[in-house]
Amino acid sequence: MSFSGRPEYAPIHDLQTMLRTVVPEQGLSRDGIYGPETKAAVSAFQRQRGMPETGITDEKTWDALKESYKAQEVLRAPAEPLLLILQPGQVIRKDSENLHLYLVQGMLLALGRLDPELPLPNVNGRLDAQTAAALLWLQRLSGLEETGELDKNTWRHLAKQYRLMIGDGSGRYPVRRSQRAEEEALTE
Repeated sequence: MSFSGRPEYAPIHDLQTMLRTVVPEQGLSRDGIYGPETKAAVSAFQRQRGMPETGITDEKTWDALKESYKAQEVLRAPAEPLLLILQPGQVIRKDSENLHLYLVQGMLLALGRLDPELPLPNVNGRLDAQTAAALLWLQRLSGLEETGELDKNTWRHLAKQYRLMIGDGSGRYPVRRSQRAEEEALTE
């Protein structure tokens, strides 16, 4: 009996899941049967790793497969979300320094390349006048209280605007040309 409460064939399902990720060209089905398909996929994996091609999943093959699978899963997994760490009620006020501001300023700078109305901040880790002006622009755009300071609500709206305007790196969002760059090119 399996410790996970799954039927006896669970280890074969696990093996097939890992093989499907590590040697996808084999087109292995996940049927729980250690048949010719599975044996061929194990052999293909062993060949890739320079191991003796036995088609048998011994301990050395299993360990190597787990290692390869873990490496592939990191590459295949979605990017980690970035949550700005502000404590409940914490506000980053004007003229204060905070390492999170480098990220915020970089995001505002990127948004500013797309919208010429956004005042461009300095990227210096300080909530200076330029950064406050950019935050005021964002707060006005988002219908928030206009303070020029960074709180959780302003961060959430910045993150949302960034994703909507810049994208999430997946390529699913259209590539937007910089309005500032287009305007600069017209004035040259």
